[in-house]
Amino acid sequence: MISAFRMGTGTYDSTVPEPDGKARDSSEDAPGKREAVAASHRVPVVLVVDAVPHRAAAIRAWAWQRRGVRPLFAASATIAYETAAREQPEVAIIDLMFRNGRGLAVAIELRRIAPDVEIVFIVEDSAEPEVQAALDLGWERLVSVDHLEQWLDRGLKPLAKLARVERELRVARREAETAAAGNVVPSIPNLPLSVAERRYRETFLRSKMATAGERREAARLAGVPYTTFCVMLRKLGIKH
Repeated sequence: MISAFRMGTGTYDSTVPEPDGKARDSSEDAPGKREAVAASHRVPVVLVVDAVPHRAAAIRAWAWQRRGVRPLFAASATIAYETAAREQPEVAIIDLMFRNGRGLAVAIELRRIAPDVEIVFIVEDSAEPEVQAALDLGWERLVSVDHLEQWLDRGLKPLAKLARVERELRVARREAETAAAGNVVPSIPNLPLSVAERRYRETFLRSKMATAGERREAARLAGVPYTTFCVMLRKLGIKH
């Protein structure tokens, strides 16, 4: 039988702050910073792809009582794709047998449209071949209908919170990569002297290392100790 939820992420605080309506709109902020701030204040979005009316109604009622997530509902694949493209949800809850067993196909397309979305499948019958197909494809978050309410209580908010944190980390990583894009030579420790010398010739010979500070920075970027770098300068005929 399928377990109630195979998440394996430990215990998480399920409290998600509501938006305070005070997000800054300063043109001086970097785009990556504005995106990170907006993500941190946004209530996680959960897309429910399910054509069974009573089940969608039950999830809607649960979300209204518990709050902390913003549920959106799609009873067709077209609506699901349009919503995912517009909202970029943190979590998608999909009926595995959606529209005659198309749940897997919908999940794959949603992941293409919203690469950061976490997928959870609702399963009515664990004997369906689609269950094994999902496991073979690496989709491990399977929730049986009988345990759906229990999983909503214990698993949905932590998963949404985890997805949001991972999204913020990706934003921060892009911002850091953008800030470092102007570096000519990456910081690589313990380069062989021959490699460091070649990199020095290619990037720093033209600057002549006018000050000691520039020489120390060049040594750091070349990945060699400052004293070794001074020896390299002498070998290259540059006085310091």
